[in-house]
Amino acid sequence: MSLRAAVALLLLIASLGVPAVAADESDADALYARQSRIADQLDCPVCQGQSVKESNAPLAQQMRALINEKIADGASDEEIFDFFETRYGVGVLRDPPKQGLALGVWLGPIIAAAAGVLAVGVVLLRRRPPPVPKADESLRELESRIDRLRHPSNGKHA
Repeated sequence: MSLRAAVALLLLIASLGVPAVAADESDADALYARQSRIADQLDCPVCQGQSVKESNAPLAQQMRALINEKIADGASDEEIFDFFETRYGVGVLRDPPKQGLALGVWLGPIIAAAAGVLAVGVVLLRRRPPPVPKADESLRELESRIDRLRHPSNGKHA
């Protein structure tokens, strides 16, 4: 066999293995992307304000491993979320369902903001100066009476 034929045969064998490696890398990337997306939608139960994806806590690492196991077992995203919700409660979900008691999480800030605007409005209305009465006949009559009482015309005060 000539050198050219050996090189060609070697290149042919190597090129047959490339699609298999590329497919494995593509599957691994897809698996990591799915695991990352799911972990990003779960709150770490021991970390304040961090997702399972962001946290380096041992529990978050265990949760990421569980996510990988569930994915390998063929579980859907919803099944994985249900599993963690059952284990840790609704608080583990970064986007809790908008029903039942969790509805308060969504409506609470809106209600609080509306109550704040209402309270500020009431305070501002109470601080408003009283309206100035219009000069009408009864007010003029009252003013003339006051003037007569202050300055009687019977001659005692001059």
